[in-house]
Amino acid sequence: MYLYGLSHVRWREEFADCTLLFTDIVTFTNICALCTPYDVVTLLNDLYLRFDRLVGLHDAYKVETIGDAYMIVGVSQSTVAFLGMLMESKLVLSPITHKPIKIRLGVHCGPVVAGVVGIKMPRYCLFGDTVNVANKMESNGIQCKIHVSESAKLNGLKANPSYVFIDRGNTEIRGKGMMYTFFLERNDRKSVWELCARPRSGEQTIDGYMELHDQAIYQEEGTVESQNAENGTTHTTNASNNNNTHHSGRKMMNGSSVDPGSHHVRSPTCTIC
Repeated sequence: MYLYGLSHVRWREEFADCTLLFTDIVTFTNICALCTPYDVVTLLNDLYLRFDRLVGLHDAYKVETIGDAYMIVGVSQSTVAFLGMLMESKLVLSPITHKPIKIRLGVHCGPVVAGVVGIKMPRYCLFGDTVNVANKMESNGIQCKIHVSESAKLNGLKANPSYVFIDRGNTEIRGKGMMYTFFLERNDRKSVWELCARPRSGEQTIDGYMELHDQAIYQEEGTVESQNAENGTTHTTNASNNNNTHHSGRKMMNGSSVDPGSHHVRSPTCTIC
């Protein structure tokens, strides 16, 4: 039997229901263009070491990495790793801005065929439409969000009814048409610190979900935005020459700061470390 036309399939197996996740780094192309290859490798190594630790912690399986794309597979219980991955990404700093990187995460569940293909440098690969849809969940997702399909949501709730999802609604997915999708927000059974297997400091919230969804750490340095509630207008002040922005302690105009030694991220509302 051939697998997608490949005659050298050393091993293969069908799985009726797997959970697949893809991640990638937002603006990774710009990062590559504006910094050295050494910086890129350091960034990816920092991120992937953190992801690898969570994958082992939650019994998932890393299929591969291609550039900034990271792919894992597991059973529905492995969904607990995804919230931890989003949290861990906030501790990885861009070599350009010295602010936390932004990632997209996409999840889908369904049948796959797995096999070790090739003779030279054989690789364990997954095939099937489930892989394509999981990848599209990521590419059509929103930065710093875990974008999931309906099947991923249902499987997740079967494994753990304490998952909390919010509706994204109908989303146009290239090649699939309109799909009703969701965002995974939290796990009411476990705190973020438990999911990441990290101790909580005294200044952090008990469950960690404020830190997980804190957007203040991503605001652009050099601008201060204030929203006028009465007329809905936004005022932006350029602060490029303001001495409040510096590299020692990396104080930002939005009140956030980064400790370059520890990678601890501090915003006006919470601390991530």
